[in-house]
Formats: sequence, C-alpha cells, structure tokens
Amino acid sequence: MRSGTPLEWANLLGVGPDDLPASTHLLVRGVEVLDDSIVQLRTMLHDCPDRGLDEALLQLERRIRDVVALIRDLHHEVLQELM
Repeated sequence: MRSGTPLEWANLLGVGPDDLPASTHLLVRGVEVLDDSIVQLRTMLHDCPDRGLDEALLQLERRIRDVVALIRDLHHEVLQELM
C-alpha cells in the first residue's frame, strides 16, 4: 500500500476494515466529481482577460488529476489487500 495500513485508512475514514473498499470507492467518485467541476470552470474561464487566473486554474486542474490518480491507486490497493 502506498502509505499506511488498511487499518490506519479505516480509522482515518471512520469505518471498519470491511467497509474500507466502499469508502475508498466513494473517495474516488468524490475526487472525480471535483475534477470534472474544475475542468468545467477552467473551460468556462479559459479566455478570461486575467492570465493569472487562467494559469492558477490550469495548475489546479493538474494537481486534482494527481489527486485522482493517487486516490484511484489507494482504492485499487485496498481492494487487492482486503478482497
């Protein structure tokens, strides 16, 4: 597992180990929704006259994609270890 044991993740999320796969699946869905929202916002404001805002949104989009990948990896690893 990337970092932490399944028990540590279960404690962090306030669930038992048996509920951890469902909880990490919800995390994946949540960050995917957040990613979609950020992409929509950046698309809507892409041609705005504020280049600083456009660059900040681009950086945010890149970082959330990193988070999505890390959470997906966590979910996959939880499934492998607990299923």
